[in-house]
Amino acid sequence: MKVSLEGNGEPSGLAMMLFQYFEQNLGDCEYKRRQACRIRGKMAIEASEGNIGVTVQFKGDSIEISSGCFPNADLSMRGGIFDIAEAASSGSGKAIEKIMSGKLKIESAWRHPLFAFRVARFMSLPAEMRADDKPATWPVGWMLAAAGAAVILGMAALLALR
Repeated sequence: MKVSLEGNGEPSGLAMMLFQYFEQNLGDCEYKRRQACRIRGKMAIEASEGNIGVTVQFKGDSIEISSGCFPNADLSMRGGIFDIAEAASSGSGKAIEKIMSGKLKIESAWRHPLFAFRVARFMSLPAEMRADDKPATWPVGWMLAAAGAAVILGMAALLALR
């Protein structure tokens, strides 16, 4: 599995942070490589400080990180850089907490719930790197909550478009 920085010029700090995080996870954890191979799609991440954005393209056999937020991303995330980093690396509980508090804005997840689930699982900190040594799992309750939230968001969007 290859991770690459695409584009011309110096990559942003956000792009470098994601690149290093993905490289380390993929290099250290066989199950993270398997998770990454199952992901296909684009995720745009925008840090509200300075409006710095990156697009991460999961291509099955590679991950490409590019500067700027590409249009038509399957999943878009916007928030403070520290909120993004904490939600991305801490797993579903912290991400849901950040979304519910309004510190993190997520768009398009309701249209691509499987992609959003796979990305969240892949980006969570590996069990080997956590202080409490608990495995990186999504309990059934969280999966049901995520599926329910996706359905509710989808229905809200349909009603808003009418």
